[in-house]
Amino acid sequence: MAGYFEQFVAFGTDIVGLERIMRFIQSVFSILTAYPALIPMLLSHQPSAVHKTSALAMGQLSDHLNMTRRAIRLFWCLGSFQSSWNAYMAPEKSIEAWLAILADSLFGLFGLMESVTLPDLLHVKGLSVFGLDEAVRIDYQSKGVWLAALACSASCTGVKIFRTYARRAVPETGSGFGAPEDEKKQAPGEGDEKKAQAAAEKRRQEREAASKEASRKIGGLTRKLLADLLDIAIPAWATGLVDIDVGMVWVAMFFSTIFTGYAVWERCGQAIDNRRA
Repeated sequence: MAGYFEQFVAFGTDIVGLERIMRFIQSVFSILTAYPALIPMLLSHQPSAVHKTSALAMGQLSDHLNMTRRAIRLFWCLGSFQSSWNAYMAPEKSIEAWLAILADSLFGLFGLMESVTLPDLLHVKGLSVFGLDEAVRIDYQSKGVWLAALACSASCTGVKIFRTYARRAVPETGSGFGAPEDEKKQAPGEGDEKKAQAAAEKRRQEREAASKEASRKIGGLTRKLLADLLDIAIPAWATGLVDIDVGMVWVAMFFSTIFTGYAVWERCGQAIDNRRA
């Protein structure tokens, strides 16, 4: 197993992991800005004047981190479009495949709208594509696209969880209902007893491995579903679709970042283990 320090280095140098670290810090700063009463608790040894300046600094740092994360995600929309196209070109497509195609297409469109408005939102004098007012309007509309993408992604993940539970209930290997037909027809006492015991042990190990794999897959899908549902609060609040306390929006962002970041953390650990194998 990869060590924590080695895995953290891999996580911090991974482009997605780095973006998740920045998102985590941004969510913490945003929560403290939304609930300034928490700042004196964290900086109890500092005077009240420092508490006020700290709140202003955290708000500005949160904005800078948001723009930095956008710069990191500049070309991520191309990956979303590519994933959508590859899934569309597959010969057979189930309902979750169509939902994934739609979700990736919308994520790509959302990322594209974020990317093209980045120069204007950086507020650099003399650097403009659409103009600040038009860029703000496009950025506002992109939140609706993001909301639709998250809804499709959550629906796709929900269908995958349901199918995984269904397949887990009817295993493809092992004794009983999922056993091969030739083993079912075999009468008691046929064959060598040791071979029968070895076959039974092999089936038991296959069932345990399949059960562990299904549990791992369901756990990952559940975290992804929770992250999508939590992230829905951000565009829903930004578009005015629902009235949510802004602090709760950043709390939702905090936990969704943990869920999505954990998936990247696992991937980095598996990559280290694969290199060692």
